[in-house]
This record gives sequence, C-alpha cells and structure tokens, in this order.
Amino acid sequence: CGSSKSAAKVDPYVGEWSVVISDTPQGNVSATMTILKNEAGEYSGTVNSDMGLINLSNVKIVESKLSATFVTQDIDFDLTGTFEDLLFKGYVSGMGADFKTDGKKVVSQ
Repeated sequence: CGSSKSAAKVDPYVGEWSVVISDTPQGNVSATMTILKNEAGEYSGTVNSDMGLINLSNVKIVESKLSATFVTQDIDFDLTGTFEDLLFKGYVSGMGADFKTDGKKVVSQ
C-alpha cells in the first residue's frame, strides 16, 4: 500500500513580503516585495511602494540569500539580503549609500 503522491515542495521565498527601507532621502519607505518563480525555476519579482511598481532584475536566491537589481528615477540600486523563515533582512544599495531593508512574509490566513 502506501501513498505514491509526491507533494509539490512549496518554495518558501515565493509570495509577498512587507518591507521597510529605512532612512532613504524620502524617509522610511514601506513597500511590498513580491517574489515569483517560473516553471524553469527562475525567480523574478517586483517592489510596490509610494514610488510606484518597480520590476526587479537579475533576481537570484541561493541558500536563503537574495540578490537583485532595480532602477528607479534613473538610478541603479542593488537589493541584497537574507531570508530567515518568515523574516527578510537586507539592504538597498545605491547613490553611495546602504539603506537597511527589513521585512516579513505576508501570510494569508
């Protein structure tokens, strides 16, 4: 007997993350970071804040570490950080500065 069903492994990084980017020139910026993964296993994502919807490029997640890039107001930024269960801790880097970026996963009830 026994079950031969293989449960699809849920990717812990995919979904919405509520983040705050601290001490930017615009003050603390609250945003929603959305991580997606296609059937080929490639990640993509967006960051949605008061400054609009920004597409993340070069999204990579290796051993819980995220790296991505994005452009806003014609300035290049790097987004790096680490996922720890339902928490995200990292930085947005650009304009010669690092802005602390912390957040947590949005868990739907």
